[in-house]
Amino acid sequence: MAALRTLLLIAGWCCSLVHAAELVVAVGVQDPAQVAMQGQALPSDMPGFEMVALNEDIAREICRRINARCSVHYVTVAEILPGIESRRFDIGFGNFLRSPERELQVAYSDAIWHSSSRLVGSPAAAKTFAGKLGQAVTLDNLRDARVIAVDGSQQRAFLQRIAGERGLTVIVTPTPVGAINALRDDSADFALLPILNAYALLSRDNPQQLEFVGPAVADRGLGGSVHIVLPKQQDELRRSVNRAIAAIRADGTFQRIVRQYFPLGLN
Repeated sequence: MAALRTLLLIAGWCCSLVHAAELVVAVGVQDPAQVAMQGQALPSDMPGFEMVALNEDIAREICRRINARCSVHYVTVAEILPGIESRRFDIGFGNFLRSPERELQVAYSDAIWHSSSRLVGSPAAAKTFAGKLGQAVTLDNLRDARVIAVDGSQQRAFLQRIAGERGLTVIVTPTPVGAINALRDDSADFALLPILNAYALLSRDNPQQLEFVGPAVADRGLGGSVHIVLPKQQDELRRSVNRAIAAIRADGTFQRIVRQYFPLGLN
């Protein structure tokens, strides 16, 4: 009997390894063109390259640390949560903030960095709206404007909650690059984006047509800790991912990856 129990334990352990060794990772894109580039190296001059490459490199390092063979799929952020919930994906990287609604759908890893949100617009739009408001534009005083945000984001959810009382027209785009393009062609007055995503895109805005408007905001669901999302009831996978996150932070790998794409550390 003891030998049989040992064999069963070994068989169960092997099965769990087989399951863990084949993982599908979703990485949220910044530019719609990136979705079509499955299995290809993204050009470093593509708008939004830095955010996708950062998330993909962290994903691959985590997969290596948990001894998993991972296939990476580029998808829009709005596809990740339902994809995780339906088990189409095993791990999702979309710079996700926690929210009560999301916690009904997915499980969260430990924090990987901290984020906040900020308005982006042209100097001309900021000046025009400041004239109407009688003061510099901030997210707290903005009224009667067209504001664009990414589908499935906390920024979109926040704008929809306040749109009626503020007279805001909320425009939805699949990707951050879509938000930037809408500002450039005057389809929107401002965009509300995670600050790191916006920073990556504004750093390529040459000549400088757009800028941050008003201060960063981290309350009301617009900031806080950023997490990887995973299916519920996959506790061993979540624990393994958390151990990998702790390890890459402890040995400096995380910041080395970050500094390949951004001239600043993340905490």
